[in-house]
Amino acid sequence: MNCIRCGQQAGYNRSVVDTVSGRELGGFCRNCEFEEFGRALDRFSQAERTCIMCDRDGHVGFATWTPSLKEGDQRLVSEVDYEVTDRTPFLCDEHFHAVTDDDDETAAEQTGRVSG
Repeated sequence: MNCIRCGQQAGYNRSVVDTVSGRELGGFCRNCEFEEFGRALDRFSQAERTCIMCDRDGHVGFATWTPSLKEGDQRLVSEVDYEVTDRTPFLCDEHFHAVTDDDDETAAEQTGRVSG
């Protein structure tokens, strides 16, 4: 699964889920999480489904992958899964697009273009 921000492999950091449709939109890698939010999502403690940046309804959840061990056939199997709950950090559509869309100035610097 690729990161919604940088497009690289997201690993098992967070799964980004559209809570209206239930669709997985992609992952959110650790580097992009730190760049966008620092350690704020790790310390998140809100108990309602509103955007962490404003008071609008949060429609996109950033669920943490959680490892677990399952016993079966005389062996241990490690699995990872996520669950979207009220304690999951959410963004509204506006702030979600702000995270995923490139800033025009940043894009111009990366490609050598001059915005005008």
